[in-house]
Amino acid sequence: MPEILTIECPFCKKETIKVLYKPSVLQFATTHSSAAGTKRKIYRTREKYKILSEKCSNCGKTRKELEKALRDKKPSREEILRRIKEAGLPFKIK
Repeated sequence: MPEILTIECPFCKKETIKVLYKPSVLQFATTHSSAAGTKRKIYRTREKYKILSEKCSNCGKTRKELEKALRDKKPSREEILRRIKEAGLPFKIK
């Protein structure tokens, strides 16, 4: 479900940007073959951010610069661990 969020700017670190956030979801792809029948493949889509603001009200970065920074942003180790726990996956961290 897409939702509208106010997030912090990746440049100035102030919460001034409105985005439409689409979380990662599981989807199915089906293939058909006369010999093998129908097969279903499960895959996960990427999460997406669509910038609704024209620019950051604090630092003045444009929408294009903000989209590039959010697209290239990698989650921190703590964020990855939190998401794994929320998903209920069994794991052991050393």
